[in-house]
Amino acid sequence: MKLLQLTALTIACSALSFGASKEIIELQRDVAMLQDKVDAMQRDLDTKLGELTARMQQVQDSNAKATSQLEDAVTNGVGKQLAPVTGLNSKVDGMNDDVRSLKDALNDLSARLERMDAKITDLKNQMQIIQNPPPAPGAAPTTGAPGTAPGTTGPPGTAGAAAAGPPAGMSADKTYTDARRDLQTGNADLASQEFQQYLQYFPNTELAANAQYYLGEISYNRGDYNGAVQAFDAVLERYPQNPKTPDARLMKGMALLKGGQKSRAAQEFRALIEAYPRTDDARKARLQLQQIGSSPSTSSTARRR
Repeated sequence: MKLLQLTALTIACSALSFGASKEIIELQRDVAMLQDKVDAMQRDLDTKLGELTARMQQVQDSNAKATSQLEDAVTNGVGKQLAPVTGLNSKVDGMNDDVRSLKDALNDLSARLERMDAKITDLKNQMQIIQNPPPAPGAAPTTGAPGTAPGTTGPPGTAGAAAAGPPAGMSADKTYTDARRDLQTGNADLASQEFQQYLQYFPNTELAANAQYYLGEISYNRGDYNGAVQAFDAVLERYPQNPKTPDARLMKGMALLKGGQKSRAAQEFRALIEAYPRTDDARKARLQLQQIGSSPSTSSTARRR
């Protein structure tokens, strides 16, 4: 009986063991199948990631190429557009250099002409002395040309020291040249004396108006605005058709303005614009009128148009 029970128990345990093994085998097979699916999905994912990475790289390369081309196009386009401007700037610089050279040449020519005028004046004085030698000591004075004072040979109104002639060794050329040099080097006091001597002994020469004008400039720079107005007035009254006349009128207006006489200054500026509307002095006069809140006269404006 005990043996029979033991045998039954053994058979039951074997059956149970066989069932468990079968379930384990099936479970292992399911795990293997699942692992295969996971591996397949991993391979598929890797493939797709590789394709996506390649496409992204292509996009980046395309963008970089397009950006480079765009930068080149913009650079070249801007360069081409700026090329005329750059060339124009070069031309303007060249024109400025030419203008400066022209101004220097004109200044040099003006200085040479002034020296030539002074030498011509000296020659005229020497010829006048030769043609009309001074009377011998004790001789009666001779009568000059009609309208001149007795004992004089110059034009009317030049009696006195000018009629007697300059001192020995003094010439118009040297006197004027020395005065200009002293004025340019800052020795205004000595230049003023020399210009006054020039006007005393050579009042009817071509450079007399220049000497009178520079006396006005010296007074203006000293702050003697009343003296400057008088000196510039002398230019306008004695030498009305001289090239220095516009400059003298402009500087007279500036001296009046500095002296607090705004209305008189405006009148001078308007007179300058009226007489010389297209000159640089007229441009300066218009600027001064704008700064003091005035305007050119109607007639001058119409003429400019």
